[in-house]
Amino acid sequence: MVLSGSPDGDPLIITNSQNLSYSEVACVVILTWDVIITLSDEVELIWKRRWTAAKVMYLIARYLPWLVQLALLAINVNGTTGLSFTSGQCAAWQIVQGTLLQAIVTTVDVILIIRVYALYHGSRMLLVGLGSLFSAEVASLCYILVKVTPRLTYNDECYVVSSPSIFQYYWVISLAFETLLFTLTVGKFLDGIRQGWGRAVMVQQFVADGTWAYALIFLTMLVNMMFYKYVHSELTGICYTWLLVVLSFAGSRLVLNPRARAAPPDVDLSDIELASMSIQRRRSVFTGEVISLTLEHAPQSPASEKTGYVSYREDSEVASTIV
Repeated sequence: MVLSGSPDGDPLIITNSQNLSYSEVACVVILTWDVIITLSDEVELIWKRRWTAAKVMYLIARYLPWLVQLALLAINVNGTTGLSFTSGQCAAWQIVQGTLLQAIVTTVDVILIIRVYALYHGSRMLLVGLGSLFSAEVASLCYILVKVTPRLTYNDECYVVSSPSIFQYYWVISLAFETLLFTLTVGKFLDGIRQGWGRAVMVQQFVADGTWAYALIFLTMLVNMMFYKYVHSELTGICYTWLLVVLSFAGSRLVLNPRARAAPPDVDLSDIELASMSIQRRRSVFTGEVISLTLEHAPQSPASEKTGYVSYREDSEVASTIV
């Protein structure tokens, strides 16, 4: 780990540090606003339910990025705090950031794995395969972080100004695994379209959530990789906090949205003809909650037609994640 020169007397370094700080402020504001506008749903769909692994994953994905951003903001507000750090302090802080980032990425990946597992109707073979690949991914990412951290270069304010080339593989591996999950989701959805159950509203909403989440995460990680590879200034890590925003935004909604659609607050579930539904209850090894729902020959009730939350096609299956 190497410290670069002091920013004193260099207007470009001061400007870059301030621009990075402005970006951090913007991230905190956006994420705080997002937390506020989803708070009512969170209270109803998260806090009022029993504690499960899904609830813990939601809290990690939602609030850990926010806390990290607040800590980053406190260190250097507007690039003018005058704080400076030793090489050991910078190394320790970078280890903390890397550990927290890995915890957040891992949590969001687990949420995505559960969704794929539900879409494939609880396939044990798929779970074993994805679990093995996921373990290999996490091990690889941790190994890369261990190798990269001592070789990062910082300025006196602990901003990363350059990174070793091996760091790009952290993003490549993450992108490859995200792409695999997205490919499995789209493949099963297309198969569902051919069989008929893929036309159900719940399935289409399920896949739509996975699609925009994948696109946001993929794009942000790709831009991060480009900055760490090609930018060698205080702006090298400017997209780090934006990745935290995206992971918090996507991870929390991948949990909230299915819950909101499964039990809309203004609809009495007794109005929906549950008696005519064949319900498969498979308990996820991650959440312990119902993750698969099968509909067979269930005609739509007036309530379902009005709300669109239950959609039916004869001899169809609707797989939804209720985490």
